Amino acid sequence: MKKNIIIMALIGLCLSSTACSANKTPVDVVIMAGQSNMVGCSRFTYLNDSANSVKYQEYLDGYSGIRIAYDCLTKSSLDVYPEQNTSRGKFVKVMLGQGNADITFGPEVGMGETLSKTIYNNKIVLIKYACGASNLLDDWAAPTSGRINGLYDRFVRYVRAQIKVLQDDGFIPSIRAMCWMQGEGDSYPGYSTQYLTQLSYFVDDLRDELMEFCDGTEFAFIDAGISDSPLWVEYATINAAKEQFAAQNERNIYIDTIEHGLSTSSEPHEEPDLAHYDSASMIELGHLFAEALLPFLSTFSNE
Repeated sequence: MKKNIIIMALIGLCLSSTACSANKTPVDVVIMAGQSNMVGCSRFTYLNDSANSVKYQEYLDGYSGIRIAYDCLTKSSLDVYPEQNTSRGKFVKVMLGQGNADITFGPEVGMGETLSKTIYNNKIVLIKYACGASNLLDDWAAPTSGRINGLYDRFVRYVRAQIKVLQDDGFIPSIRAMCWMQGEGDSYPGYSTQYLTQLSYFVDDLRDELMEFCDGTEFAFIDAGISDSPLWVEYATINAAKEQFAAQNERNIYIDTIEHGLSTSSEPHEEPDLAHYDSASMIELGHLFAEALLPFLSTFSNE
């Protein structure tokens, strides 16, 4: 009799667990990382020149169906990364002002614009953790590289914390893709030739570390090339490494930002910031990221 009671109790627990799981809502997650062009240093006032008034207002209003949690940092010295702009652990709608300050933005706006027009509106969230002036070799180095790193562990902790926020809010999150906009800080002698090896360590370690949130399939890695700004002395070596890495796995995607015409040469008008994308190009970078990750998202109904 006692044995039967225990069995019935266990069955009840299983049924209860199944019911709780059934009441949760699946949501796709895209993680975003990199340095200042992922943080976002493009001033959105310049969109007045490149976008019509209706579109500019749309960007200002934001995309309520595409939410983001973000933490934007900058590197001030070795292993010191002060915070610049953050959603403070909360998911908020994608909008202008989520870059390194409330007057700037990153690729999330263009991503929100594209994704909001698909069946993924209200079914996808973004998690952005990026740090200006950071490089892969010193700052983002993965554990298997054998190097001491400052940002890799922080990034993983942030992603895990935001995944828990989603779980506590009744969602079943699944990381489907990662967008990476980085490499400018490694485009120098002594750094650029190590980029391919370090990128391999980085992505492999992240895929292993976050697999528990990936629904059994490793996330797609969407990697944007860096610009040919004269500031990035060995940009060609970095982009060649990115392209070579993408060729190793069908779930690695390379975006050729130079071929797509992204520019750093026009803004601010009085003295262009050659390190960072002009506002219209930052919007386009977001479009390119969103279009590249769409094939890797979950299959949702239109309901």
